[in-house]
Amino acid sequence: MNIRYLLEVIKTYSWWRKWKKMKGNKGEGWMSEINLPKFDEFLAPILKYANDGKEHTLSETIEAMSNQFNLSEEDRNLLMPNGKRTYIYDRIAWAITYLVQAGLLVRTGRSKYKISDRGKAEVKIIPEKISYRYLEKFESFRKFKESQHPKKDLTGHEILYNGELTPDEEIEEIFNKRQDILAHDLLNYLTTIKPSDFERVVIDTLLLLGYGRNFKELAKKLGQPNDQGIDGEIPLDKLGLEKIYIQAKRYSTEHPVTSSDIRDFIGALTTRSPNARKGVFITTSKFTREAKEIAKKDTNHSIILIDGLELAKLMIEYNVGVREIKEYTLKELDKDYFESL
Repeated sequence: MNIRYLLEVIKTYSWWRKWKKMKGNKGEGWMSEINLPKFDEFLAPILKYANDGKEHTLSETIEAMSNQFNLSEEDRNLLMPNGKRTYIYDRIAWAITYLVQAGLLVRTGRSKYKISDRGKAEVKIIPEKISYRYLEKFESFRKFKESQHPKKDLTGHEILYNGELTPDEEIEEIFNKRQDILAHDLLNYLTTIKPSDFERVVIDTLLLLGYGRNFKELAKKLGQPNDQGIDGEIPLDKLGLEKIYIQAKRYSTEHPVTSSDIRDFIGALTTRSPNARKGVFITTSKFTREAKEIAKKDTNHSIILIDGLELAKLMIEYNVGVREIKEYTLKELDKDYFESL
């Protein structure tokens, strides 16, 4: 990885956290709160679990810890954003790794471990719950930590680290916070462009989402004068047998879409055609609570509301108005290779 680039991203987080606190929009970003024990909450329980002196596997430990913490089936199967590992797998695997680095556990084989002599002595005095920093009392762990997280970079700036996260979760958090920053930058830019350009952005995004037969058709149907509450009708299939109706509003963030706007849109759908039952209202702003309720309660139409932040996320996902600048490849130990020797 380009360490200097990551450091710049991490230093941006101070601004990001202040912005989130000021806006009070917790939970609107790419990251949502995961209601599972942090990886360091498994440290003491795993060490005590291993105190029987037997050899244990990772899968056995996951099952034992899941039962001990009364995790639901949904919690046990909750996947990380990469879609390859569950959170519980990742957190317990890293907890075992850290206990090994502290010398409290020893590896005995592939995904296997048992308690060490140091661990047997420590388990007698270890508190019920310990933090990541508890392990810093062991020299081997301090060296391990310093190899992962030097105190300062080459320019003298301190490197921020959240000890509650596993390394994999750190990477996910860095990536998702970076996406959050990009989404808000994109949203701010959308509010400055011309209405006709915004309609073009909507067209490009809807095309990549699979709506519409071709660009020319969409361009004709969006942004016409006297639209009477509808900016366009777009086919849901290639034959145009079913359509959705679009309203796109480039509002400032201080100008939310109100219930009156939604009523006007529903009225326009009703006037348009008896078959006009599906509508999408897109804005660079937000929707008031009343506006959301009106759209939800309308039983004659299916109304989808896409606010500015959601639009920005779709644009990022489908590469509309953004471009790739870097790509990172994460690697892990290939135990199958070594077992095949």
